[in-house]
Amino acid sequence: MTRPGNHHILCLLAKSFVAVFCFCAPAAWSQNFGSNLSATPNLNIGCDLAPILNPITGVPMLAPTGQTTCTMRNFGYLYNTTRITSFVPRNGKVTEFRVRSGPNPAPLKLTISEASLGTCCTARAFSRVFRPKANKISTFIVNMQVARSAHQLPNGQLEQITDVVGLSAVGLGSLPLHDEGSAGTLTPGSGLTQFWYPLTPRRVPRVEGIATADGLELLFRWKFVASKRRPIN
Repeated sequence: MTRPGNHHILCLLAKSFVAVFCFCAPAAWSQNFGSNLSATPNLNIGCDLAPILNPITGVPMLAPTGQTTCTMRNFGYLYNTTRITSFVPRNGKVTEFRVRSGPNPAPLKLTISEASLGTCCTARAFSRVFRPKANKISTFIVNMQVARSAHQLPNGQLEQITDVVGLSAVGLGSLPLHDEGSAGTLTPGSGLTQFWYPLTPRRVPRVEGIATADGLELLFRWKFVASKRRPIN
């Protein structure tokens, strides 16, 4: 688990962001992204606690947030630059998402945010509230449009913008998380989860997550269906 402002992790994940922008899929293509949901939820915390490292000792700890809502996303898997976890690969829609929950799960909203290279995130759309089943994998049907686009800046450079798929918890209860027991070690292949407290309001930029935790996997999987129109690369 890492404290806010860990630039080393951000640099590692930048390659993943670039790889997603270069990905181009055929029409009518669909695939599931994110966690494979094979791990068991074993960290029974809600939005009231943030997983960080103690700023003095470096020991993993849970810091009170004073919040009952939060937004989170699967930030990737360390040193894996090809596995898509939260960035959409092209224009299309998210049609389904699944979470693996522990006891007393918090109510959730699918959250679509926007990001440009190096900055994340600004929420732009939420689903309705869903209530996962305790100690089970829950599947929810949605119809959320997502996109990638490119805009020319005044200096002539091309700025690429992509949607990011995440979750927002909107009440008391446990989050769908698996603690891998490797917090703070930057172990290759370990999960990364990014949090914002409270949840990210629509159209309010939140440049950097309040907590980015390594060794912590968000047990969240989403189904993407591509549109026929190709994105700008």
